[in-house]
Amino acid sequence: MEITPLVDSVGDLGELTELYPGPSAEDWAPYAELYPEVCAGGNWRLPCASHLLDLDGLTILVDTGTGPPGVFWDSDPEFEARLPLALTELGMAPEDIDFVFITHVHGDHFGWNTDADGEPAFPGARYLMHHEAVARARERSAEEHVERAFGPLFERGLVDAVEDGQQIAPGVVAVSMPGHDPGHTGLRVSSDDAEALLVGDAVPHPALADRPDWTFIWDYDDMACKATRAAVLAELVDTDVLVVCGHYPGSGIGRLRTRDGRVVFEPVD
Repeated sequence: MEITPLVDSVGDLGELTELYPGPSAEDWAPYAELYPEVCAGGNWRLPCASHLLDLDGLTILVDTGTGPPGVFWDSDPEFEARLPLALTELGMAPEDIDFVFITHVHGDHFGWNTDADGEPAFPGARYLMHHEAVARARERSAEEHVERAFGPLFERGLVDAVEDGQQIAPGVVAVSMPGHDPGHTGLRVSSDDAEALLVGDAVPHPALADRPDWTFIWDYDDMACKATRAAVLAELVDTDVLVVCGHYPGSGIGRLRTRDGRVVFEPVD
C-alpha cells in the first residue's frame, strides 16, 4: 500500500492567536520556530492536501481539497485548484479513483467533490462519509459551497454512509474522531507490519500535538475534540504509527516524537 500526498492549495487562514483564542504570540513562538512552513508571520499558512491510497490498484482519495478557483478562499491564496494536475502528474485520470472518503463537512476537505461545472469530479467513484457527516451535508445544503459540492452527488445516489470501525477496503478502517465537526472520521490503514492513522482535523496543527489543551475556534464541540485529541495522541506519540494530516508541513506524513520536552511532528519522505 502506498500513501501519496496531493496538495490542492496553500493560503493564509488568519492569525494564529485569533484562530486559537488564549495562547499568546509568545506561546506560539517555539512552534513558529519548529514549523515555519505553517506559522508565517504569526498567521496560519494552511496547506490543504488530499491523500491517495493505492492498494494494489484499488484507489481511495481521502478528502478533495478546496476545489475550483474562487470557491473557498476569502483572500488570494498562494495557489489553488491543483488537485487535478497533481493526479495527472501521477499518471492518473479522475476516472481511476474508486472511492472518495470525506473526513468531514468543512470546505477545505470537500471542494473537488464536483468540478467547476458542478459535475462529479470523480465519475467512477463512490463517495464515503460517516452517516452523521452525510446528515451534516444535507443540513447545510442552503450554503452555496456545500450545495455545489454535495448536491449533485446526492441527486445521483453516489454517497454511501459508513460507520465507526467499518472496513472500507482491505486494511482500511473508518475511525470515528468526534468533536471537530459532526461525523468527523479518520482512517486507520494497515499494510504488512506498517500502520498509519489519517487524522483529518482531529489534530489540525502540529503544535496541538504538544498542546492538545488549546482550543481551535472551528471545533464544533471543544470538549469532545480535546478528548479525541488525547486518544489520538496516546496512539501516535513515540510509536511507529504514522500520522497523516493534510494541513501539516512537508508531505503531511510523519511521526510524533518527544524531543527536548515537547511532542514534535517529524515528516517522512
